[in-house]
Amino acid sequence: MEKEARYQRGVALFLAVIIGFLAFLVVRPFIVAILSAAALAYIFYPLYLYILKNLAPKFLPQKTFAAMVTCGIIVLLVLLPTIFVTSVLTYELRDGYLFLQDFLASPNWHLPELPLYLKGFAGDPAQIKALVGDLAGQMIGWLQGVLKGIPNLFLSIFITIFSTYYFLKHGKDIYTFFMGIFPLPKGRYDQIIARFDDLSRGMILGQIVVGGVQGILAWAAFWFLGVSNPVLWGFFTFIISIIPLLGAALVWVPICIYLFITGYMTGDYWRAITLLLYGTFVISLIDNVLKPKIVGEHAKIHPLVILFGILGGIQLFGIPGILIGPLILTLFDLMIEIYRETL
Repeated sequence: MEKEARYQRGVALFLAVIIGFLAFLVVRPFIVAILSAAALAYIFYPLYLYILKNLAPKFLPQKTFAAMVTCGIIVLLVLLPTIFVTSVLTYELRDGYLFLQDFLASPNWHLPELPLYLKGFAGDPAQIKALVGDLAGQMIGWLQGVLKGIPNLFLSIFITIFSTYYFLKHGKDIYTFFMGIFPLPKGRYDQIIARFDDLSRGMILGQIVVGGVQGILAWAAFWFLGVSNPVLWGFFTFIISIIPLLGAALVWVPICIYLFITGYMTGDYWRAITLLLYGTFVISLIDNVLKPKIVGEHAKIHPLVILFGILGGIQLFGIPGILIGPLILTLFDLMIEIYRETL
């Protein structure tokens, strides 16, 4: 009898592994969309609860109403701006590629006359032309990838919104399901949720939101000062700002130097001086003023976790990895902490 029970358990486990593997193959093309939906549902779940308790009409299905309204807010705050920025970036990169193409095709191109103290840094013109050619090739490759991915992008957006709706609506059921699969001592799940909430929200607010504010401020400055491709440089500012040990100055300072060089040639220095003052006292000051107030003392997380989470997340999941990667590593860090406590 015991032998037969072991055999049945073995067969059941074998079938579960096979079916689980096949299920993974089915959902693998949509893993990024599903993980993005899970991250968005987690971040906006407090808003969903607020709408459910205070704004949902009694004569309508309240969970459905709250989930739909929350998804609408997510679309307005996250997805539509992301689509807009991506489309503008594609347009600006296309223009940049066309400019570089004309530049490389010109037989009489030459470097502009630079000040004496900068001529030593100009380098060999042939090497510069080769470098620009490589850059143009990378740009066209990226553009082709974006254009080919447009149909999949709309499908991923639909799946993300659809999945977010159900993650919000059935959040408690999902929580109960995982409690049943991974039983832990009483109160341990509450501890995990509280600690993960503290760490992840601090990371999201302290890094991504503050980086987004810096990116918007930088874009506004670049647009006002007439810098070419302001959305592109604002986006780079956002990416650089959320990576630990780096900062927005890595973007605006070189642009400021470029404006000083062009100012030397034209005699017009006001744009360079304006960007220098604005970058120093507005863009870069955000890190020292806004971030400590948002994050506070209870949401400290090691910079390496954020660094590897963001860079690895972008490499593995693309742009959504900015959010997914750090959350995954935050959860891993929390699991290690809990494991050490149970030893």
